Amino acid sequence: VARLAVLAGLYASSKYSFLLFHSLIELITVIVAFLIFALSWNTRRTLDNPYLLFIGIACLFVGSLGLVHTLAYRGMHMFPGHNADLAMQLWIAFRYLLGLSFLLAPLFIHRKLRAEATLLAYLCVTAFTLIVIFLNRFPACYIPGDGFTPFKIYSEYAITVILLAALLLLLFINHRAFDWDVYRI
Repeated sequence: VARLAVLAGLYASSKYSFLLFHSLIELITVIVAFLIFALSWNTRRTLDNPYLLFIGIACLFVGSLGLVHTLAYRGMHMFPGHNADLAMQLWIAFRYLLGLSFLLAPLFIHRKLRAEATLLAYLCVTAFTLIVIFLNRFPACYIPGDGFTPFKIYSEYAITVILLAALLLLLFINHRAFDWDVYRI
């Protein structure tokens, strides 16, 4: 019943305002990312597989970029002086961070993960990414009047390839590192 109510609410919001609908969907994904981090961080001492902690730490920063993307979306007016390109740049940055994190995560299946060092590394990468974007040093992804740039379009394809490679690496090379029920999920 609760799921149906949420779906009905999201549907109603999409009919009322695309901006509201987009914001709600993005916020749900940000909350899920933060919850994945909280779960993995609070169970880090009992986890058998550092892969899950690595993914959890990545989710904290992927979710953070996703939140800034949501706030930068056209119509939110949270970042004066920026156009719709800001949201697209943040979208691409967040997707690259997600894809590369999933690609790197299998490296930690059989290795010890230094959680604090990983947090610091992600903090540095995320801060650097935000600085580059807000200082207008990141490649343009959307040009008003022209639409998406070749960088944005090719980046979406590259991110898809990265995510597929990460999936194949996990499913076919490292699948024995997981309990059967976890592997199926």
